[in-house]
Amino acid sequence: MSLCQRTIIKSTNTVFVFSTVTRDGIQNIFNNIQVISDVDADKLVPLVRKFGLEFREALIFDRIYEELRTFCANHTVDEVYNTMFLDIVGIVKKEVEHSITRLGDNGIKLFNLVIPKPTIPADISRNYKQVKVQWTEQLVATQQQKTEKIKKETQSIKAVLDAEREKKVLEIDIQKEILRKEGEKRLSTLENDILKEREQNQADVDKYKKTQDAEANSALYTPDFIKLEMAKALSQNTKFFFSGESSPLGAILSKIMGQV
Repeated sequence: MSLCQRTIIKSTNTVFVFSTVTRDGIQNIFNNIQVISDVDADKLVPLVRKFGLEFREALIFDRIYEELRTFCANHTVDEVYNTMFLDIVGIVKKEVEHSITRLGDNGIKLFNLVIPKPTIPADISRNYKQVKVQWTEQLVATQQQKTEKIKKETQSIKAVLDAEREKKVLEIDIQKEILRKEGEKRLSTLENDILKEREQNQADVDKYKKTQDAEANSALYTPDFIKLEMAKALSQNTKFFFSGESSPLGAILSKIMGQV
C-alpha cells in the first residue's frame, strides 16, 4: 500500500492526574494533560499483539509521565512552576518521540501535547501570588521611575535649549551693541575730523589775512609816510610849544625832519 493510501487512526486522549516531586522536595500535581496522536492502521495489529489494547498507555502516556517526573526531579519548584514552565512541553514531547523511535517503525505519531500548569501547595501558591503582586508593584514603580526620569530629562533638555537660546539672543544683543558703539565712535571721529579740518582752515585763513596785512603794512609804512603822518598830527595840535632843538620834542622833530 502506498503512503497516500495508508489509513491513519487519530486519537485525542486526556491523562487526568500526574503527581511529581521537584528537586527541592515540593509535590506538583498535573491535571488534564492532553495528547493528540495517531497510529498507522497497518501497524495496529502488531502493536496490539506486542503491547496489548492499551498500547498507548505503555508507549505514550507512561513515557509522558516518566519524562515529566524526570524533568521535575531535576528542577526546583520555581523552575517547574515559573521560570521554565514554557519549556516543559517541548522537552517532554521530544524525549517521548525519541523513546517511541527507539522501538522501531511502529506507526505511532505524536502530534501535540498540552501540559497545564501544575497545582502546587497552597502556601507556596500564596507566596507566588504575593510575589506576583510585588512584581506588579515593582513594575509599576519602575515604570513610574522611568517616566519621571524621562520627564526630568525632558525638562533638562528644555532648560539647556532655553539657556542656549538665551545665550544666542544675548550674543546677538551684544553684537548689536558693539556695532552701535563702533558706529558712534566712527561718527564721533568723523565729526572731530571735520571740526579739526574746519578750525585748521579758519586758522589758515586767519594766518593768511595776517600775512597779507603785514605785507601791506610793510609796504605802506615807509619812513616818508611815517614823517608825513607825524607832521600832520603835530600841525593840528596847537598846544605843542617848541623851545628849540634842546627840548625833547624839538630834538625828535629835528631828527625826523633831518632824515627827510
